[in-house]
Formats: sequence, C-alpha cells, structure tokens
Amino acid sequence: MINSFIYAILISYAALFPVLNPLGASLLFHSITFPLDQKVKARLARKIALNAFFLLTGVLILGTYVLKLFGIQVPIVQLAGGAVVATRGWMIMNTGVRANSGPTEIMSDEKTAFAAAFFPLTLPMSAGPGSIATAITLGAGAGGLPDKITRIINYGGLIVGVFFSALTVYLAYHFAGYLMKRLTDNGRIVIMKLSSFITLCIGLTIVWKGIQGLIAFYVH
Repeated sequence: MINSFIYAILISYAALFPVLNPLGASLLFHSITFPLDQKVKARLARKIALNAFFLLTGVLILGTYVLKLFGIQVPIVQLAGGAVVATRGWMIMNTGVRANSGPTEIMSDEKTAFAAAFFPLTLPMSAGPGSIATAITLGAGAGGLPDKITRIINYGGLIVGVFFSALTVYLAYHFAGYLMKRLTDNGRIVIMKLSSFITLCIGLTIVWKGIQGLIAFYVH
C-alpha cells in the first residue's frame, strides 16, 4: 500500500509538472507583476499556488462525476484540453509571449493583482485546460480501481502529488525575479521558446491520448 501511495504521488507530479510548465509561466508572471514589491509578489504567488491546488484537487476528485452528469467522455476532455494547450504553445512559439492565453496587462498595484489572483492568474495562466484534463484523467484512473481502500490510497497519493506541483508553481513564481535578473534578453527568449515547444508537444500528446481513448471506447 505504501508503494501504491508513493507511486500515485510520482505519477501525479510527473503528469502535472510539464503541463503546468512552472518555469515558462514564471517568466510571464514576472513580466506582469514586476512593478510590485517582492513581498507582495510572494504573497500573490502563494495565493495562486493555493488556488491551483484547490482547483486541481477539486477537478481530480469530482471531475469524472461532473462529466458523467453531462454525458461527456474523458477522452473528449483530453481532445479539447490538448488542442487548447497545443494551440497556445504554437502561438507563443511563433508570435511571442503576448500570444499566451493568460493576461497581458501589467499588475501595477496590490489590489488589482489580488483581484486577478484566480482569473486569469490561476486559471488559465497557471492551471489551464491541459492541467485540468490531466487531473480529470488521473482521477478517472483512481476512481476506476475496484477496491475501496486502494482507491482511497491512490486518491491520497494523487492529491499529495498535486500539492507538490502547486508548491513548485509557488517556488517558480517566488523566485522568478531572481531568475530574470540573471538572464539576458536572449536567454529569456530561449527559455520561453523552449517552454512553448514543450507545451506544444504536451498538447499534442494529450490530444493523442484522447484519440486513443475514443478508439478504445468505440471498439469495445
């Protein structure tokens, strides 16, 4: 059971980390919040990380039930979410940071920044369609286990993995300013382009998983 718990943590973190793309998102976070005091940015980063944790945990636990309520298959969510993620990565790769589906306005004061802490700084900038589709898929896998105790252990491990993913987002945002100070303009462009390419690949991977899921569903 301990092995199952640890495995669920690792699977959750490994699945969410590339989709959340904390390094690439941290550059955008810094470009939006650079006028703010470092203490304010730290509190804002903590707020966004908490929002992402509760959002993804809620989706992880309740996502499949909501989909069943509306008659939506998990592979459909993967197709839609993956397409959005891939499009986002493609646009950033070809047109720059402002093609991101996240906010483009500068957060110049604390009140404005915290008013935008959930939307759009958490959703969709930090935890977008790709991470939501991934969380639903993880939850569906745990919910499909036959044994109740095993399901609970797996859900617990997945939630811990979500926590570590949100913690990574917080650390990336908190130290974004220090990273930016040590990067040249070319270095920032390279990181953003590389992150956007990874985002494109992740989006296409999620789309492919959705296609495989639909094929398996209709074949069986």
